[in-house]
Formats: sequence, structure tokens, C-alpha cells
Amino acid sequence: MNQYQDPQTQQGAMPFQADEDEIDLRQLLKTLSEGRLIIIGCILGALLLAVLYVWAAEREYESSALVQVEMENKSSLDAALGELQGVLGGQETPVSAEIEILKSRMVVSNVVDQLREFIVAEPRYFPIIGRAWARTFGGDEPADAFLGLRQFAWGGERITVTNLEVGPELIGKELRLTAAGDGEYRLTGPDDHVLIERGREGELEQRATPLGVVVIFVQEIVGQPGTEFVVTRRSRNRVMSTLQQELSVTERGRDSGILYITASGSSPKEAAARANKLIQAYQRQNVERKSQEAQQTLDFLNEQLPQVKQDLEAAEAKLNEYRLREGSADLTKETELVLERSVTLEQQRTELEQKRQEALRRYTADHPVIQTVDAQLADTERRMESLRGEVNRLPETQQELLRLQRNVEVNTELYTSMLNSAQELQIKRAGTVGNVRIIDLGVEPEEAARPRGGLVLALALVLGGMLGVMAVFLRRALREGVSDPTEVEQKLGLATYAAIPFSEEERKLERQQRRRARKRGESVGLLVGNAPQSITAESLRSLRTSLHFALLDAPSRVIAVTGPSPGLGKSFLSLNFGAVLAEAGSKVAVVDADLRRGHMHERMGMQRKPGLADYIASDASLQDVIRSVEKHPGLDFISAGTVAPNPAELLLNTRFEELLNTLAEQYDYVIVDTPPVLAVTDAAIVGRLAGATLLVLKEGEHPMAMIADAVNRLKRSGVTVRGVVFNQMGVTAGRYGRQGRYGYRYGYTYQYSSKA
Repeated sequence: MNQYQDPQTQQGAMPFQADEDEIDLRQLLKTLSEGRLIIIGCILGALLLAVLYVWAAEREYESSALVQVEMENKSSLDAALGELQGVLGGQETPVSAEIEILKSRMVVSNVVDQLREFIVAEPRYFPIIGRAWARTFGGDEPADAFLGLRQFAWGGERITVTNLEVGPELIGKELRLTAAGDGEYRLTGPDDHVLIERGREGELEQRATPLGVVVIFVQEIVGQPGTEFVVTRRSRNRVMSTLQQELSVTERGRDSGILYITASGSSPKEAAARANKLIQAYQRQNVERKSQEAQQTLDFLNEQLPQVKQDLEAAEAKLNEYRLREGSADLTKETELVLERSVTLEQQRTELEQKRQEALRRYTADHPVIQTVDAQLADTERRMESLRGEVNRLPETQQELLRLQRNVEVNTELYTSMLNSAQELQIKRAGTVGNVRIIDLGVEPEEAARPRGGLVLALALVLGGMLGVMAVFLRRALREGVSDPTEVEQKLGLATYAAIPFSEEERKLERQQRRRARKRGESVGLLVGNAPQSITAESLRSLRTSLHFALLDAPSRVIAVTGPSPGLGKSFLSLNFGAVLAEAGSKVAVVDADLRRGHMHERMGMQRKPGLADYIASDASLQDVIRSVEKHPGLDFISAGTVAPNPAELLLNTRFEELLNTLAEQYDYVIVDTPPVLAVTDAAIVGRLAGATLLVLKEGEHPMAMIADAVNRLKRSGVTVRGVVFNQMGVTAGRYGRQGRYGYRYGYTYQYSSKA
């Protein structure tokens, strides 16, 4: 409990000032505890929104497939070309390249075309909740319209559109298809322009409209008459781009060649179909690519075979003609050796020239592959030139016969080799399987991948808590009320005599008193009598000690209790402080001077009249208005009395001053409870007649400007404020407001009607 002494007893002492940079963990926890209802409310609100979102959000399903890409060291073309197979492209295809191929437009376009992804046809649902409502419907037939809203689908409706062709102006625009019953429908475009007045299910409809030719084939339509469906022909490129972004392809393990493909869709069937069509299109293009390599080589060989065959036939004819002309001639042993070497070199040269021509289809003349072939050709030419020198030393007959025989054998070997290669490539092209193997096909998922209910609820719980904490601290930051008694001492020079904690026991007693007042009018007593050991009662006793020394130089023991605004607990303080003074053996009188709305008599279980107003008006004597409090010996009470239309004038009456003087002579202490000083002038009137005036403040309730205004008003009326009492410490102020810079809302109204 905090206790503050009169500044007169501590002249020159500097008040303690806490370090502004210091973080008070206990204060933070206290602030959070006070705002726990706000935090709980934010959490419950966030959870409620999360539940609604999970229920209403459109479901998204995911289906996964698994394929294996087997890396090869050599391609089929390299095998056909021979020794340059490693140079002409026989390197491994990186997995990253295969992933890009999988997500390419070449592959994705096949999925879009086969599944007709660019055609969107679905029932028209009620905004926000319609789709979720329809999802909960489990019947086979379409549901009846809810609240007569027949244009919306409420469950069981379905439509299948396999063909939709529209003009450029209608691409991406929603078309409205309305079921008419018996398989008939009506198609309208933007601005309710009728495109097809009367279409039929299962028939191809084609109409020429101002917006272009419209072609549609509705395979199936199920819905109540009047139910509307939304049909859209989307841009094929945009559909492919969207599908590429939604597609996920990753490698399982490092350098494993296992690709994990995930495709999403609005239904389990759609998700599985996308995954399967994708991997099938990918495998097909892989096979076609491998087959294309063999086809290119085969086309080249087919182009060369007729010319080689023609050269072979011409060489054989010349050889036969020479033998017929010269007679039978045989090659010597030496000539046969030269022939064998010459044939080998000529065959090598021919094969290298063919490889060079084939390589030129892929590379430029400056490519290393072409340069390698050219180097080999140059080496072969040098060897052939050396061999020509040996041939020239042979007899002329042997030279001619050698030349003719060499041409025949070279062309024969070349033709045979090319013919065999062509046959092998034909067989290989027919049996090409590619290097992609499907391991797992996509299956229809049993549960939706999104929204993830658990994750959404967890995030809502966290975000709701964070929002609640932010709201609590924001409210605290925006609060203008003064919570620190030291601030009042420093800025206004007023001593804080006590800080009275908020009492939950007092709140319970007030509830009990209201119930009893309605039934029998009995009193439940005061806090200091029901909970004498409570910290609030001890704080009141501390106030008693502080005021004992503060009133030593006061002209009288009449204490006026007031405050800037209502709802501060002035009546509670006056009654319980009077009871505490009576406990110490003092004779105390408590006067309810709020002639407008005085209600202290209700807490005491007494009648409002006769009271102070009746005494001032000479309608009752002093003995009639003074009532003893049975549970607190030494404590007497004077109620407000009859409600009068002129309370300020009554307090200015000399009988009121005489009453206070009489009470001051008969009692050790006289406590006068007054209305708020900023609302009416009554407090200033009473304060001039009192020996001391106490200003009651509530923690966090009043801005500093409001407190200063109240003090200045009392000073201008000739009232000296002795000090301040902070009441209800520990309760966050719930009412505070500011209008302009110095305007306040006091919320203090009066009713000029008597209360029995």
C-alpha cells in the first residue's frame, strides 16, 4: 500500500521519479491481466473467422506422381555415326533440364488441350457461403432453392461443357447459362445479351451473334429450372501460364533422377487427371525426341543410298568393260596389298565426309566437331597421297586395274555398310522407349490439401492473441488519464494522502445492497465492517493517519470530499472513511450534500427524507435528520433529503452554514460528500465552509488538464484543496474522452424528481 505524506512535513524533499527507460515487467503483466477480456475476445473473434474461412473456402486438392529419368551416355545418332558419338551430343541430360521440360509449354499445352482446361463451366453459387453450403448437400437430385433464390445452386447441380468457341470479345468473359428444364437452356452474355435463346443438352449449338460466332456443346446439365451456371472460355495462354505456376516438380534425392510431380485441382478427379496427363505427355515427348534422332539419321542415309548404289554400279561396269577390252587380267600380290590399303583409306575418307555432312546439320563450320572431322580428313588425304606414289611405280596395266578394282570394292563396302545402318535405325526407331519411366501414377486424393484447417486455426490463435495484446497496449497508450500519483504532486503541488485499491468485496456488497433494497430495504453494511482486514480497509486507516496530521492547522474538522467527475467512489470513501474514524473512538458525522442525486441513504438502508434539504428548508429539525449507524458506533449520517429544483441556492442558505458549525462543535469530524466540481458549483459552495477539501481521483480516469481545471475552479471560488486521494487503484478506466483540446464529457445529469 502506498502512503503519501503532506508536503509540509517534507519540505525540500524531492519526490522519487522512476527511470523512464526501465521496463516494469509486473506492470506489463498487470496491463495484460486488466485487458484479458479484450485479448480473449480478439482470440475468439479470430478463431470464429478462421472457422468460417475453413468452412467457406474453396477446396483445393493435390495429386502426386513419380517418374524416373534414366541418364544415357550415348545417343542413337552417336551409335550410328561411330567414333564421334561422344562428341556429337552424348552427354548426360541434367535433371534440372528435365524439370524445365516437364513445366514447358510444349508439355503443359497437351494437358490443357486434352482436359479442355480453357473451358470453365460450374453452377452459380450464392456469394461467400454458397459453395460451402452446396458442398454439405449429399443428395442425388438438385436441392430446392433456399429462400426462393432459384438462380443460385444449393447442392447437387452439375454441368459438363466439352466444346465452347467464342469470338475475341467474349474471351475471358462470364456467360450465363440458365437451365430451362427437360435438357434445355438459355445462354446470355455480358449485359444480359441473349446469345442462344433455346439450346438443348447433347446437341452442338452454333449461333452468329453481334459479339461473334458462338459454338457450344453441353454434354450434361443437371439443375432445377431457373438455376444459373457460369460458362467461360478462357485464354489458352493464360491457362497454360497458370498451370505452369501451380505445377510443382522436385527431385527426390541428389542425382537420383527421380522426379516428384504435384498437380492441384478443384476436385480430386481433376487433380489426378492433371498429374497423369502431364507425365504421359512428358513421356510421349521423350519417346518422340529419341525416335526423332534415329529418324534424322535414317533420312540422311536414305538420301545417300541411291547415289552410292549408282556409283557402285558405274564402277562395276567400268571394271567389266576394261576386262573385256584387255582380256582376263589378275592383280599381282604387290598390287593386291596396295589395293587393300587404298580401299581402306578411301572408305575412311568417304565415311568422314558423310559424318561431316551430317554434323553440318547441327553445327557451324567453326564448331570443334567439324574441325575434328576436317583434321581426320586431312590426315587421311596425306596417307592416300603417299599411297599414290606407290601406285605410280606399278605397271600401267596394274595401275588401271587397281583403280577400277578399288572403286568397285570401296563402293561395295560403303553401300553395304549404309544399307545395314539404315535397317538397324528402322528397327531402333520402331522400338524406341525413351529414358523416362513412370513409377507412380497420380491417384485421387481423399482429403483437400487446402485450406489446412489445423494450420489456419493455429495462425488465428496466434494472430488473435497478438492483436489482442496490441489492442490492450494501444488502449493504454491512448489513455489520457493520470495513473501515477507522483505526476499530480509534481505538476500541481498537491499531496497524495492515500491510494485506495479497488475492492472486489465492495463490488459484491453493492450488488447485495441493490437486491436487498428492492426487497426489504435492509443494509448490508460498509466495507470496513464486512472486510476489516482487507487491503482497502487498511488504506483507509492510512488515510486516517495522514489526515490527522494534515488537519492540525485546519480551521475546522469539516472535510469536503469532491472530484472532477462522477463515478469516482466519493460516497464510498466518505462513508467508509467515516466508519474508520469512528473505529478510532472519534465521533463522526457524514453528510450527503449532493442534493441532486444523493444516494448514500440506499447504502445505509435508510430513507432519503427527511434530510439535509429538508433541514435547510426548515421542514425538519436537526434531531429529525441525524440518524445513527447501528453497526458503527460513533458514526451518524444525514441524507440528502427531498430533491429540490434549486440545490445551489439551498447550500447558499445560512442554515447550511449554521448546520456545519453546529456539527463541528458536536463531532470530532464532519465529512461532507459533494457533487463533482466540474459539473456544478455545489462543491465550491461547500468547500468555502469546510476546514479541508479533498479531491478524489480515479486511476486512469482523468487527464492532467482535467484535474488542473478542477483545482483552478475551486481556487477561483476561494477553496484551498488540501490534497488528493487516488481511489480504485488497479482498475483500468473505462470511460475517458476528449473533445477539442480542453473539452471533457462529464456524463453527469440530474433529474429533478423526488425519490421516496
